[in-house]
Amino acid sequence: MQYEKFNRHVKPDGNNQICEKLSVETNMPKKFKNFCYILSKNIEEACITMNSLPQKSGLCEPLNYWVYDTLIKNELLNNKKDISESEIIKELPKIWDHYSCMQNCILNKYNMSVTDFKYMKELYDYTSHYLTIDKYKSIIDAIGCKERYCSYINKVDKIYNIVNGLCSSSPSKPYCSLFSKIQQENIPSEYLKQYGCTETDIDDSLVKDEKIFSAPLLPDPQEKSITRSVSETSFSSTETSPEGSFQDAPEDPSSNSSVNVGLSTFGMSLVPLFLIYKVKINAYFIIFTFIMNELFSIIKIKQKIYITFLFPF
Repeated sequence: MQYEKFNRHVKPDGNNQICEKLSVETNMPKKFKNFCYILSKNIEEACITMNSLPQKSGLCEPLNYWVYDTLIKNELLNNKKDISESEIIKELPKIWDHYSCMQNCILNKYNMSVTDFKYMKELYDYTSHYLTIDKYKSIIDAIGCKERYCSYINKVDKIYNIVNGLCSSSPSKPYCSLFSKIQQENIPSEYLKQYGCTETDIDDSLVKDEKIFSAPLLPDPQEKSITRSVSETSFSSTETSPEGSFQDAPEDPSSNSSVNVGLSTFGMSLVPLFLIYKVKINAYFIIFTFIMNELFSIIKIKQKIYITFLFPF
């Protein structure tokens, strides 16, 4: 998904006419200006990317999901029963339509509650993720990510079961079309079985902010900035220019938890290796070389997998 790239830091500098105008003329929350600047920058970048790279036309739908999810996470919607009736949603077309390049990317109007939107987004994200989940199920023990996978799948499984009941009684619910597209072999409970997930493999804290497939979005409303430092650093590692870009770029390996684990393991292995070195230097050299080769092979595999998670497009 592209959410982590949308969550950039843009400081209001007074040069965005539409954002400055709306901030003065409308009775919007204090955070509205910050959000407007971020959204404007995302629209500009999306326009450039979609025009130059036709294969990136799929940015439009994730951008729509990001807009609503960001507003919800920052409590900027004043109508939780029908988010489309929130005051800030009524002002969004003025920002969206300000950019002529967005004619081919419609701002969606979701006539639903906050809860329904969360269910819909979770299923939307899952339909993009389960191909990756399916691909790596046979080597999950080798790559050392079983807890993260099991925790994520378990989270989706709970929502899937809730939606299953809701769609049975109310098939017109907005997320039911997404629900119906998930084939039997791709339902979360099947993956829980295939991965051999047990209670010890599930840790809800690992998926609290979607840490596997995308960087966390925005912080709690009480925080001063609408974006947080972790978002800035995670985005900067994928930028190809000072202004940022939606074009895919490898993530900084040092930021991967898998790499950190590998390096920690390597550090722990040095103690016995140095003891071997004192006894027999030739044996140490052979063992050291073997372990280094194995570690670097594993790290390369994990880097490739994590990049696949973050940039599946």
